[in-house]
Amino acid sequence: MDEIGTALLIPIPSRKSVSRLRGRQFILDLSERLSLYSGAPTFNNLEHTRKVRDQSTLDLRGRRENLEGALKSQGYLSGRAILVDDLVTTGATLNEAARALRQAGIEVAAAVTACVAQPLR
Repeated sequence: MDEIGTALLIPIPSRKSVSRLRGRQFILDLSERLSLYSGAPTFNNLEHTRKVRDQSTLDLRGRRENLEGALKSQGYLSGRAILVDDLVTTGATLNEAARALRQAGIEVAAAVTACVAQPLR
């Protein structure tokens, strides 16, 4: 955290259907655990504005279109944010989350993901 100063951890929200299947918001739980180790607070600040499709069968363009305008920031924060997600494939989800936060005046300083998938062709 020293390189970027104090930052807020912002988890990427799962689709509601996925959260129901899992019985929890997995990325929120992960972000809260990161808070314990880093000292950076977690804020569940992003929410879906509409339903989005499962992205596993979508290509890069399809993922971008699927997520375009799908997230919004609740807007009660200011400062620097670190996005937290489980997997990055094309970056479409991280890009949409960053767009929503920047639109609300929150600077996105970095992103942390647990896994990186092979690039889609």
